[in-house]
Amino acid sequence: MKMAGRKKQLSTGNRLGMYAIAAIIAVLLTVLLVQSRSLRTENAAYAAQVDDLQQQLQDEEVRAEEIDELSEYLNSDEYVEKLAREKLGLVYEDDVIYRAAN
Repeated sequence: MKMAGRKKQLSTGNRLGMYAIAAIIAVLLTVLLVQSRSLRTENAAYAAQVDDLQQQLQDEEVRAEEIDELSEYLNSDEYVEKLAREKLGLVYEDDVIYRAAN
């Protein structure tokens, strides 16, 4: 009969150990779920930031193209001629000039 009592104690000890392991696993799973949710939130924020930065990059590329076009125009003969006519009042020799009578 001593053997039967001893078996009961071992099985009770095993049950307590199994409950402890189950509790530890439950805590670990809870921590993992919380961390997973936190990481998903951070990932969504980073994805939004990437979208914003890509839009800024596209805007700056368009702006750079506009600046290049303006630079080409400012270095062209057409712009120099326009500037000479409008600001300096210069004309070609064969141009006909009309002046308003006062």
